[in-house]
Amino acid sequence: MKQNKNLAGACCGMMTGVCWGMSGVCSQYLFTHTTMQSSWFVAVRMLAAGSLMILLSFFSRREEVACLLRNKKDLIRCIATGVFGTMLFQFACYGAVQRSNAATAIVLQYLCPVMVMIYVCIKERKKPKAHEMIALLLAVAGIVLIATHGNLRELVITEDALIWGIGCAFFMSLNTVLPEPVYRRYSIQTITSVALFSGGLVATVLVCPIKNPPIMDTVALVVLLAAVLCGSVVAYLVYGLAIKLIGASRASLFACAEIPAATVLSLLFLHTRFTWMDLLGFVLIASTIFLLSDSSGA
Repeated sequence: MKQNKNLAGACCGMMTGVCWGMSGVCSQYLFTHTTMQSSWFVAVRMLAAGSLMILLSFFSRREEVACLLRNKKDLIRCIATGVFGTMLFQFACYGAVQRSNAATAIVLQYLCPVMVMIYVCIKERKKPKAHEMIALLLAVAGIVLIATHGNLRELVITEDALIWGIGCAFFMSLNTVLPEPVYRRYSIQTITSVALFSGGLVATVLVCPIKNPPIMDTVALVVLLAAVLCGSVVAYLVYGLAIKLIGASRASLFACAEIPAATVLSLLFLHTRFTWMDLLGFVLIASTIFLLSDSSGA
């Protein structure tokens, strides 16, 4: 029974990663084949996904949602997560995709565990452990390889892409740290619903998607719909199930399937070219996730 539960949790975690990776590739397709800007994509994606998830949570977790709405402190924290964590993370992530490619942007966002580790060390006033130092060095080495291909005198990706990618990891760190106190009281589905919806509302006000809609054909509309439904709604619901089955730490590890999924899908459908230096950089950064994972949380 336990083995079946672990297998189901692992499959859910990997499916989450594949959905997220697919969403990144969908966005790259839209930025390349339409006049869509990353800010427009984020506003529409967040508001649509947030609205759908709020409705689902209202029908499936009505009491929990009502409890959250009554608790002003928890509600404010969830809204802050949505605006300063989820929204800014997605603006940075898809900004990086538009300026480089889906796989590179997704790999750079996985610098997040290293940033969280540094934050914890500063907060608790402790020195990093040996494996944490190794993870930091691997992360730096991975960034250098992706950015320079080993030639320190020249960048092979634009400065904008690198800055947006590192910014993506920073805001992903905020998205991880900000809601931590409320995870003990509410499900990830409820928290994510409120965060996505509130972030989507603010993004919509800032971007005003109605004013400058991109020119899209039927294929582009289907791709956008897939990014909203699979990349957000299905991904977060399945991720919540994975956490329930095998715990947050192991679920997050299996969700790292996002990196190979985005790389393979980019190669197959968008014909994005990667050098062996890129792939080695991807591996170095991905390895930090395993070094910094908390096995005790399994």
